Amino acid sequence: MRRGAALALVTVIALCLALPAQGGVRRHKLSCGATLLTMPADWNRIVAVTAVVDAGSLRDPEKLPGLANLTRAMLLQGTTTRTAPELAELVDAAGLTIGTDMSVDNAIVYVTAIDSELELALEVIADVLQRPAFDESRLIEEQRAVYDALAEEQDDPFTTPFEKVGEMLFGNHAMGRDPHGTTEGISRITPAHLVDFHSRYYVGSRTVISVVGNFDEDDVVDRLDDLMSDYPNELPPPPKPPIVRRDEATSAKVFKDVDKSYLAMGFLAPPVDHPDFPALEVMDAIVGLGRGSRLSRVLSEAGADVSDTHGAFCRCGQLNSAFVIYASTDDLENTLDLIEDQISSLRSESVSDEELATAKNRLIGRHEIQGQTNLVRAVRLASYELAGLGFDFVDTFLTAVNRVDKDDILRVASEWLEKPATVVVRPGETAPRRGPKRAGI
Repeated sequence: MRRGAALALVTVIALCLALPAQGGVRRHKLSCGATLLTMPADWNRIVAVTAVVDAGSLRDPEKLPGLANLTRAMLLQGTTTRTAPELAELVDAAGLTIGTDMSVDNAIVYVTAIDSELELALEVIADVLQRPAFDESRLIEEQRAVYDALAEEQDDPFTTPFEKVGEMLFGNHAMGRDPHGTTEGISRITPAHLVDFHSRYYVGSRTVISVVGNFDEDDVVDRLDDLMSDYPNELPPPPKPPIVRRDEATSAKVFKDVDKSYLAMGFLAPPVDHPDFPALEVMDAIVGLGRGSRLSRVLSEAGADVSDTHGAFCRCGQLNSAFVIYASTDDLENTLDLIEDQISSLRSESVSDEELATAKNRLIGRHEIQGQTNLVRAVRLASYELAGLGFDFVDTFLTAVNRVDKDDILRVASEWLEKPATVVVRPGETAPRRGPKRAGI
């Protein structure tokens, strides 16, 4: 569970984000079984084509964590019709942008282009989805890239507390693991594993494609139906792991070569389709979103030495979510006290009308600003649809956000802000001297 991930595209695609209400979205069914969503819009010449596939890290075999991640990464490392250099040269020459991304729930492939190159964009995304080469030499390069990325993550001092909080909240569940995998799992993956995973999950019934931008709808539907004719259509995927339950609060301490303490406090939270989810998002804005949040205010008032980095975020999922509060600090005991005081206050006292209204405005404003590009619109629409929420989930979500009242915040805080998993990373490599300390930390 990484703080940086909250800012990356993988979190932009997470279902906790929303769009302003949209019109003109239509649902189509391709002959391969995939769902196609179209949203023609002529406000600019950019067209975004996105495929969201039920092939996230939740589908990783137990002994091969990272297989889903490597599979989606290898989609851009050549196809049976184009080598990786040929694909890269073609994309560059046409001014296309192509990429993939990853979450616990989904794998994402996207292409953006100016409208005059839409035909090529459709052809490219169909090619990489259906005909990846899974070349062994390219696999070795991607494995090395993942090793480097995992090593780089460890340089972020928040990586350890976030990962440990995930393990404590979710155990062996995929929500508790880094969706990029582990070095051990990545090292065991062969081209045969990639082929098998691709054949199981990259199929029509588990794929939603969305197209947003300046295009002719009928032409796109007909063309994609033809281009995706080799994409297999299979039965729905097997059941996903059960929802996690939590029996008690837990805590852990870790000693590392750092210059201050880093803490993360995590709580199990409802999935995106739960009635409490909108209120949870508003509570997130109250606690840790922006400079006007409670966390920012109380830690700043406590002094510059208390915390220079802090916040809260919801790592949202279709089965479970996690609400995480984090901070770096030179005064661990004081910071923990301040955070626990705020949690206690949310669980026992109503927020003010002004605080509630400000949090809603901050939340909705962030979502609308982040959702302005065609690419983000396309990814979100497809993600909602694949999750079973419907592409118009944003309408019900934003309506629900506006209806959240003070009693909802008090109820949600009382129900979900309990039994925390608290992790502290402290300076040093050995246990501290004995003396008064917070239990478990």
